[in-house]
Amino acid sequence: MVEIGPFARGDSVRMKAIAPNAFGVWARFGIDRSLPRDRVEELYQREAQSYAERAESGDVSLAVLVAREGGEVVGYIVVGIEEGLSETFGFRWGRIISLAVDPPHQGRRIGPALVAAGMAWLRERECRHVEVWTDLNNIAAIRTYEGAGFRVVYSGVALSQFL
Repeated sequence: MVEIGPFARGDSVRMKAIAPNAFGVWARFGIDRSLPRDRVEELYQREAQSYAERAESGDVSLAVLVAREGGEVVGYIVVGIEEGLSETFGFRWGRIISLAVDPPHQGRRIGPALVAAGMAWLRERECRHVEVWTDLNNIAAIRTYEGAGFRVVYSGVALSQFL
């Protein structure tokens, strides 16, 4: 049985293992083939570590929630409050920052359970608007977010070039 709960010290080890496998070639670092392939895994690991460090430091503007099965972390979600946008619009603006489920555990409704827990955290902080960005080719993520009531309001194009 999968349980969703708060991040605990030491969870970063599993988060760092999950991130490159969950995102792989389907997300930011993996899609851009101009990036060095040997660095992509490291970039995902560093990103997961940075979320863990913020949670461990007591940063109240974000939460890391984890899915555990048999005591092992099998997925996580990072949600936060966008202070700048909150100030601009005059109401609390939330964001789903990252969602990752270890591939052997995907397809078992862990992602939707993490999204529900993240949304509950944002509601408790009186967020009136929540946004999430994902890659256009990440159909599983889009379906998960749409299943939670999100709707596509914008899609864009990312361009890059090494100089």
